[in-house]
Amino acid sequence: MKPLVLMLSVSLAALALAGGAWAGEARKLEPAWVGAAKTAADHEAIAKAYEAEALGFEKKAKMHENLAQTYGAPGLKAPQAAQAKHCESVAASLKTAAQEDRALATEHRKMAKEAGP
Repeated sequence: MKPLVLMLSVSLAALALAGGAWAGEARKLEPAWVGAAKTAADHEAIAKAYEAEALGFEKKAKMHENLAQTYGAPGLKAPQAAQAKHCESVAASLKTAAQEDRALATEHRKMAKEAGP
């Protein structure tokens, strides 16, 4: 029982910390904002928002990797093994989302250069 309580405590602490990373984000990505971008400053702001979102995804991926290790610890029962696989899958998906967001940030930086001042 104690490993489960420890695991849940660590999970809640990690979620609280990850949520704090997004709280500082100046502006959330919205289709209307992205679609209306015309100036270099617009595209640079969008690139920064994608970078911030990618960072949040990376932090959550790390948390899920840690959870997978916790659930996969030797001596735990079959349900925990299934949860470990789930966490590994979630971590992989979050890493992919972060990579895609960074690629979008790169594209918006290119658009910013093309738009000029």
